[in-house]
Parts: sequence; structure tokens; C-alpha cells
Amino acid sequence: MLNKLLRQNISIPQFAGYFITALIAMSIIFTAFGFSMDVKPIFSPVGNGLFTSEYMVVTKKISALSLINSKGSIFSDKEVEEIASQEFVKSISYFTPCKYSVYAYMESTTNYPALSTEMFFESVPDRLLDGAGKDWKWSENENFIPVILPRDYLALYNFGFAGSRGLPQISEEIVKSFTFNILISNGNKKERFKSRIAGFSSYLNTILVPEAFMEWANRKFGDSEPIKKSKLLIEVKNSATPEIAEFFSSKNYDVKENKGEQGKLSYFLKIIITAVSVIGLLILLPAMGLMFLSINLLIYKNRKTLGNLILLGYSRTELALPYCILVLCLNLLTGLGAFTVFAVTRNFYIDRLNVLNIGKSPINITTILFVIISIMFVTLLSMTWIRKKIGKITPPVRG
Repeated sequence: MLNKLLRQNISIPQFAGYFITALIAMSIIFTAFGFSMDVKPIFSPVGNGLFTSEYMVVTKKISALSLINSKGSIFSDKEVEEIASQEFVKSISYFTPCKYSVYAYMESTTNYPALSTEMFFESVPDRLLDGAGKDWKWSENENFIPVILPRDYLALYNFGFAGSRGLPQISEEIVKSFTFNILISNGNKKERFKSRIAGFSSYLNTILVPEAFMEWANRKFGDSEPIKKSKLLIEVKNSATPEIAEFFSSKNYDVKENKGEQGKLSYFLKIIITAVSVIGLLILLPAMGLMFLSINLLIYKNRKTLGNLILLGYSRTELALPYCILVLCLNLLTGLGAFTVFAVTRNFYIDRLNVLNIGKSPINITTILFVIISIMFVTLLSMTWIRKKIGKITPPVRG
């Protein structure tokens, strides 16, 4: 009876206006946030790259003199110190090459022929490879070596070798499931290992192994000569700094950026997503204002009834409850509708992200939490406002 009494004078058109406007706003906000979560792997270590910061690979340019003197491509300690002293440099490290021969082979199966090739290994400090995953580790008592391959190698097989030989194309996930053999040798020293691809790099055009394995293998199979620094890995503070290009150009060094273009694309994408979210928020704010106005008018029209109910012994919390339930149901319905719009929109764009090596996956848990928290925030804000309005109602004076 109390609910029926207090919900008199409800304006259906006003609440319908709030529902439609809030539905549009929440749909925009949820879609923008969900899209940012779905494309995040492209710019994160687990996606196309392995690094969590901005890195550049620096080498010396190869010239005709390099055929006569190979030392011309090696960085001296003085040159490394000069690069490290630049203001835009955050840290500097180098690639460690292997001092032994590497031979990889895989026996034939019913679906794939036997494959074998000579190859090489390099390593970089493991602290830089935060995106390599939990399998990126090695110890001396293990006979297994995780390997990171350039993504271009797989593209060459799929669109070059496999196409010309009539072999099936293979995905990254299938390649990661393969186990192959590695033979390491140097003179009479030989040892066999099992190996598997732990990940792919779109940035580094080299074959990486864990730093611990490289140090152990170079000691066991290599010589005692110091490592020649022919490739430097430089972490920069901001890849867009103009002094970077000026410095390396003046030194005639070759530079390959990890996140130069990718970082700019990520930056502009964040701006677009933020702008879309702000538009959604600007639509949501007037919608909430419309709801506050509707509730305010509803309470105003029922002020005499509310005052009399207070005189009868009803608490203001009890009187606010029907309006709070009304707002809760309305916001839940709006949030559910907006989430449905986002889910439909996501099904439309997620398939198109496959070209960027992002597989179809369930909705990110962070997105679901964001939706829940957003609905709760709007609802709690509305309930707080309702309780405040009900708290200002004074019962009529009887004389």
C-alpha cells in the first residue's frame, strides 16, 4: 500500500526520456571502455611486442669497409658511454650473440614433413622481456630451451614456403605447441636440447633465448673473448624527442624503434577513446539531471502525503525506499540494455581484430567490473540525492 501511495503522479514520459538518454550514454561509455580493453594487447608486451617501455635497436651502418674490417660495426666502450650520457637515454644494454653453432630439426609427422635448419641465438637482459611469459626461464639442470621467434619468420613460411610447396599454413598457437630438437656444437663439444616457441616478436628480427642459457652456453661451448657489442638496445624516455633522430643521424647509426609509430598510434587511440567517453559522459549528465528533476517533481507532488506519513510514524528511510527501488530498477534496466548494446557491437568489431592477431575471446573481466561499478555509482548517487530530498520534508503542523 505504501509503495502504491508514494508512486502516484509518476511521469512515464520523463522516466522513459531518462531511460533512452542514459541508455545511449552508457552504451557509448561501455563500448569505448570495452574496445580499449580489447585492443590493449596490441600495445602491451603480451601482444605484438615484448617490451613494456620504449626501446630502440641501434647498430652501425654497414659499408664496403665492413668487408675489410669487421670491427667497424662494433661499438667501442667510449661510443657506448657517449650514447648512455645523452639526456633522452633511460638505460642501455646490448645483444649477446652465441659463440657456437646451432642446428634445429624436427622429425616428420603425418601432417608435416621433417624440417631442419642452421640458426643462431641471441639474448637480451631478461628484465626487459616482461612480456615473454612464465615459460621464459632456464636453469642448468633443464634440457629444455624456450625460444622467441620473429613474427616475420612465420609469415615467410605461411605465405612463401608453404604456398610454394603445397603445405598447410599454421597459426601461432599451433607453432607454440610444437616441440623440436636443438643441437649445439663447437668442435668436439656437442649437446642436444628440446625446445619450443615461447612467443613471437614483431619488433626484434632475431632469435632470442633466456639470458641465463646464453651465459652458460657461451661459457661451455664458446671462447673466453669478451662479447662484441654490435647491437645496442636503448630505452628512451620519449621516442618522440627530436634530439634522438638528430643525434643518431649525426653519428651515422641505424636505428629501429620499438614503439615510435606504435606509441604514437596508442597515444592517438587513447585520445579518441577518451573523447568518445567524454561525449558519453556529457550525454549521461543531462540524463541524470532529468531523472533528478523527475524524482524531485514526484516528491514535491507527494509532499503532503509524505508529511502525513511521517506524522503516522513512518521513518524517512522507509519513505525513501520506494523511490530508491524505482531508481535501482531503472538503472539496472538501463545498464543491462547498454551492456547488451556493447556486446552486440563487440561481436561486430572483434572478428575484424583477428587481422591484428587478436583472437576472439570472452569479454574482459575488467570491462564487466567497470560496467557493474558504473551502474552502482549512478544508482548510489541517485539514492543519496533521494534520501537528502526526503530528509528535508517536514510534517504539516496541526493545530
